[in-house]
Amino acid sequence: MAQLGVLQKPAEPANQSKYSVELKHVKKSYGTNGETEIYADLTFQLLKGTFVALVGPIGSGKTTMVNMFAGLERPTSGTIIVLGQDLTRMDEDSLAAFRASAIGLVPQVQTLIPELTVYENVELPLHFAKVDERSRRDKVDKVLERVGIRGEADKGVAKLSVGEKQMVSFARALVNDPPILLMDEPTEALDPLMSEVVLGLLRGDNMTEGRTIFVTTHDKRVTDLARRTLRVNKKIP
Repeated sequence: MAQLGVLQKPAEPANQSKYSVELKHVKKSYGTNGETEIYADLTFQLLKGTFVALVGPIGSGKTTMVNMFAGLERPTSGTIIVLGQDLTRMDEDSLAAFRASAIGLVPQVQTLIPELTVYENVELPLHFAKVDERSRRDKVDKVLERVGIRGEADKGVAKLSVGEKQMVSFARALVNDPPILLMDEPTEALDPLMSEVVLGLLRGDNMTEGRTIFVTTHDKRVTDLARRTLRVNKKIP
């Protein structure tokens, strides 16, 4: 079972009164009879607009937490409220629509569609959000330019390097200007140059300004940028 602790960081601004994410007594178990318990009683909040890093050993439940925030996994019990919406009460169609409009996700394992171009992959969330064609084109062009891969728009993602694919995922996560950005180990598989590109975007580029950013990481450079750092500790049997 994972235990969550908070490393010492400056206090959150006193004038912040609204939460983007609230977990209330969340339990998460796997297995037919729930024999593998990841979280037993997890309660905490993320302030709107804050940058939070989650650190911890492999297998401690970091990706599970990201997936629960995104509504990709449901807790065994408890409540998860994101931007005022109780994800635990939504059906799958409602969750998909909510993700398309409110959450940008950069997963650890790439979920790009290899048969599509860079442009088409980045455009996908806008289709799900039912954005009109002209607006889709404008949004995709702008985010590709800002992430630095506008020249790769017509290239099939199957031909891209690991680092280039990560930048496509980053662009796709940001294309609909979501208030929440979730990133699962965004620099883990990148070479030093690509890592610096991602870190540069997180350091204060206006693409991330004002968003709630939640990042799982082993990278000290990322935790140094975060406003708050949470640690998941794996309980030894």
